[in-house]
Amino acid sequence: MTLPKLQIGAKAARYCIVQGGMSIRIALHALVAAVANAGGIGTIGGMGISPAELRDEIRKTRKLTDGVFGVNLMYAGYLFDRLLEVCIEETVDFVAIGAGFARGPFQKLAAHGISALAIISSPKAARIVARTEGVTGVVVESGQAGGHLGPEDPNISTWDLFPPVLQTLREYNYGGPVIAAGGILHREDIDRALAMGADGVQMGIRFAMTEESAASPAMKQAWLTATGSQVEDWSPTGMASRAIVPHSPDLLPRVDDIKVHCVHCLKVCRHREDHSVSHCIHTALTNAQKGDVVNGLVFCGPRVGEIHDILPAGEIIRRLVGSPIQARGWDPAMV
Repeated sequence: MTLPKLQIGAKAARYCIVQGGMSIRIALHALVAAVANAGGIGTIGGMGISPAELRDEIRKTRKLTDGVFGVNLMYAGYLFDRLLEVCIEETVDFVAIGAGFARGPFQKLAAHGISALAIISSPKAARIVARTEGVTGVVVESGQAGGHLGPEDPNISTWDLFPPVLQTLREYNYGGPVIAAGGILHREDIDRALAMGADGVQMGIRFAMTEESAASPAMKQAWLTATGSQVEDWSPTGMASRAIVPHSPDLLPRVDDIKVHCVHCLKVCRHREDHSVSHCIHTALTNAQKGDVVNGLVFCGPRVGEIHDILPAGEIIRRLVGSPIQARGWDPAMV
């Protein structure tokens, strides 16, 4: 079966594969352009970079591709409003918004003719976004995603979460594309999601572990040797998160250390006022991205142990759009 196209607003990608917008400088122009050039939808991770850097990343991406790409922003981010303005000024194809919700940003994007995806994790959120002007697409993210998790049950699978969320969206007459996310790695996962009614899939760790990803070699090696990930509850965001196994929070950079200063990455941070309680998550994620995985935080989904290679993003998509057997990299003659 040939994978269908995915329409986001006025633009359509050749394949219904969305690269997750992994922030803190993982999904930048090289990866985003490679995915878009291969027929997927690329997403710049906008959290943890300055408005000026985001503008530069958008322009660099545009020079490398005429495919579909956008920006992922976290509503909980301290610079959210300024980053959103950059996306509007640069007329990106779409903006995906997660980690909190407000109607205003979607209405603002709609007023400027820019598509917007709402990242949600519950039927309750589905009822809200279905009635919100400007939401042109929905990403349903399960507890099998890497990083911060939205579902009430942080271990819920895509296969259990997606159907009730989709049903709620349709009951409220939402007609835009609905994208499944969390724990999707192989072609058979894509086919299963499409069979459930998804219009496409979003994939994070598979594209983080590519040659074009801006993750450090040490971070990629940590993913390659990982056996999986586990849910943690010590994030200063107040949300559960998935981090690599093995991992020890005792090694993370603490905000009471003289070398670690709050960078005000979040609108609300439980550790900003009381520096004695825990680590700085921005510094921890930045350390890993730069190569210090011992004192860093490495996010990923639970199926990371199924990935055994670092490949070009275009090759990943080539395998995914083949048959389920070819997508795994198996030789059909051996079956």
